[in-house]
Amino acid sequence: MDTDALRLFVAAAERLNITAAGRDLGFAPAMSSNRLAKLERDLGTELLHRTTRKISISQEGEAFLPYAREILAQIDAGRAALGEGNLNPSGTLRFAAPSSFAQLHIIPVLPEFLALYPDITLDLRLSDTRLDIIEGSFDLALRSAPLEDSSLLGRKLADDTRVLCAAPSYI
Repeated sequence: MDTDALRLFVAAAERLNITAAGRDLGFAPAMSSNRLAKLERDLGTELLHRTTRKISISQEGEAFLPYAREILAQIDAGRAALGEGNLNPSGTLRFAAPSSFAQLHIIPVLPEFLALYPDITLDLRLSDTRLDIIEGSFDLALRSAPLEDSSLLGRKLADDTRVLCAAPSYI
């Protein structure tokens, strides 16, 4: 079913004006009439009575209107659950990183990150112990070792140069 046609039907039924409803949704007048006519053909009933001067909602249209509104509300809710229409990222970001790396590179930028994305909740796991990324349901993990699980995606961010140091008296 054409969800744009459903939106058009609901708007036209509320405004009792197909042209104005179509204009609000970005449709040309002829396109609006065609879309509504196709919806009515698909449903096998006349939803709106049309005359040259005005429109009115039919009995069938009156009965269908609450269902059309509910269908559109469910579609909008589903899209919102997928983040559609939401310009600001939100939710919980589970992030694992070695504590020594995080202290130097992650912790200093956290205030700026949280100011930019106030709807994000961070669940940080900072540990030099290797954590199971899949079992821990992590969204993101920084590691300085090759990936063991080939189903994970990895990208080299930087070289990791290490220096072994010891006091001459220890050696």
